[in-house]
Amino acid sequence: MHETGTLAQFVAQTQFTDVPASLVDDCRIMVLDTFGAGFVGAMQPWAQRAVDMVHSLGSGSEASVIYQPWCTDISRAALANGFLIGAFESEPLTGSHASGTVLPAALAVCQREHFNGREFLTALAVGFEVSARIARTAVGLENVRGFHNPGTQGPFGAAVAVGKLYGFDQETLVNAMGLAGSCSAGLLEFAWSGADTKRLHLGRASQLGLESALLARHGLRGPATVLEGRYGYFNAFSLEPRMDRLLHGLGSEWAIQPPSLKSYPTHVTHQAVVQAIQDWKQQQPLEPQAITRVVIRGAPRIMEERHTVREPESVMGAQYSLPFTTAVALTRDLSNPLVYNDEAVHDPVVRTLAQRIELVPLEGAGHEGPASLQAEILLEYAGQHVTLTAQPHKGSPQNPFTWEEVCAKFRRCTASMISARQATTLIDAVGTLEQVSDVAEVAQLVARM
Repeated sequence: MHETGTLAQFVAQTQFTDVPASLVDDCRIMVLDTFGAGFVGAMQPWAQRAVDMVHSLGSGSEASVIYQPWCTDISRAALANGFLIGAFESEPLTGSHASGTVLPAALAVCQREHFNGREFLTALAVGFEVSARIARTAVGLENVRGFHNPGTQGPFGAAVAVGKLYGFDQETLVNAMGLAGSCSAGLLEFAWSGADTKRLHLGRASQLGLESALLARHGLRGPATVLEGRYGYFNAFSLEPRMDRLLHGLGSEWAIQPPSLKSYPTHVTHQAVVQAIQDWKQQQPLEPQAITRVVIRGAPRIMEERHTVREPESVMGAQYSLPFTTAVALTRDLSNPLVYNDEAVHDPVVRTLAQRIELVPLEGAGHEGPASLQAEILLEYAGQHVTLTAQPHKGSPQNPFTWEEVCAKFRRCTASMISARQATTLIDAVGTLEQVSDVAEVAQLVARM
């Protein structure tokens, strides 16, 4: 017992000087990539509906919203930005979608309170770390119990990040986490219909985690055993949890290193398949109508039932489907995330191809790490046969982005939304975050100009 308190102690005691220089570098990369995901998300109609709802509730002057010309209060800014960041399967995954749960809350508070870059980076590091450790400790939370990880554990990471910014002591952080535990929510049922709830989970977790910290700041108490207790988080949401993974190496080994980012706007388990197809198409032009057979042999994790829908009703459902995303990758250049749109989802060529793609699970493949994402793609077209072997995708822990590469990705993905000058200004600001005296200046750069 006392796991909640130990995590809170870690958060309270960690200072910027305790964060490894390599992790500071990783955090800068994750911040820029997250902003890029938010800009892409802002172009989606479902995201625009969500921010319109937020705006209709009332204006404010506390915090910016990505690619919007207006501000709002910090709670609703966290909601809106979390929704935008998670709106298009493009955001970094480090800490189990912590970029869309922890970062929006921390950014909003930093803007209102004018915290500096070092304080922001420290809050992100501990919030991401707590989020990642809670995520890796649960067993069967998603694929057995049917909960959505970032929606359930996201409030904890957001709460401790905000608590760190405000300088909470261990007891107040425990209360913030205790309150956040009752905000855990999110069902995985969206995977079959492609419903918009997946997009909402990240923003709501960010908002409710932020509010939990503010309630603790005002003296409200939460259960001190919210994670490990008989009726706490793990017993409620998980099968028998791997509790040893929650605290092992805490303070000396960072669970969020190496980072995990995406190259393409699709579920992480399909990134390597898409990369293999993208790389091959650069060398070999392909007419989709000439394809006669596609077989994917891969680890069972990449072709779980929730990832095998062949007739998705929406872009969300398509992005979650291995056969459908494979068909889209064979017919389009997914290095531009905006081509994964309604037109692609309703393209008869794509829909017919998705129906014919064969999925063959590899017996004995691992369920974690690189082995859980391995795949081999057999293509038959125009009388030819080719076999592609999927390698760790760019952005994965085994093939990470450099700063220069993530800057290039940011420019490519935001070129239709912001000017080259605004992109450069934002890149320069994020690249020197630890020297920024007021993060409000950075937050304002993501607004619509």
